[in-house]
Amino acid sequence: MLVVFGLLILKQAQQRGMSTWTSMIVVCWSSALVFPVLTVMGGTMQPLSLLWQPAMIGGLFLAGQLLTFLAVDRGDVSIAAPVLGIKVLIVPAVAPLFVNDVASPRVWIAAAIAVVGIGFVQARDKSVDRARVLASVGFALLAAVSMTLFDLLIQKWAPAWGAGYFLPIAFAFAAVFSLGFLRLGDPPAKLREMDVVRPLSIGAVLMSLQAIGMTLTIGLFGDATRVNIVYSMRGLWGVLLTWLLARRLAESDTQAGHRTMAMRLIGAVLIGVSVVISVT
Repeated sequence: MLVVFGLLILKQAQQRGMSTWTSMIVVCWSSALVFPVLTVMGGTMQPLSLLWQPAMIGGLFLAGQLLTFLAVDRGDVSIAAPVLGIKVLIVPAVAPLFVNDVASPRVWIAAAIAVVGIGFVQARDKSVDRARVLASVGFALLAAVSMTLFDLLIQKWAPAWGAGYFLPIAFAFAAVFSLGFLRLGDPPAKLREMDVVRPLSIGAVLMSLQAIGMTLTIGLFGDATRVNIVYSMRGLWGVLLTWLLARRLAESDTQAGHRTMAMRLIGAVLIGVSVVISVT
């Protein structure tokens, strides 16, 4: 649920004029500042020649965050969150390429149901721009692919390093990489002028905390497929909370009719069903 609240709050800041690049940069840096607490868990420092592993994880995290924020910016959380749930099907599908996990036939049945679910998530009425919905779905799918690689490579590489070393180093790389986009972000004075410092800070911290929960679980226990199954339920929360809080958060893009939001809810439920089928 933290990721849904984080995205909703960051969406509010974006609607006040804050750029997507700013969201990405601040979330990367807040994560880099939060993750060092894991060093108390210890680990085994690997040779410097292997630093490319956490560096790649950091790059994938940065890409995943940017694509997620673009999906939310072009559409809203009720569209992006369910589509991001497709990651739970992509993970077992490509897992054999990275780790010793083979997808069962149920995964492909689940994938077909998930595709139908995506169709419902794209539901719109006259108040919703179809081009923006399609753009949101496209960015969310790309984010799902990026974060799939992120999850599987953590499962593959973190055990040798130990989660207490590997994850803080990886997120430090993400923060450093994000500095390359500073020119595209908003200067501090403009952020204060738009009155987005508070929602930006709260949203970034929530995103960082949920990242710790997700990555630490995979780093310690592996089993990215089942971890993603639980995590994918954010799609259902995303639709419900967006529907309930849309007016309060002044999300103009989510002022769709009840029929449209009901269709999105059906899509989220179908994606949830596909998740259950994929592992039972």
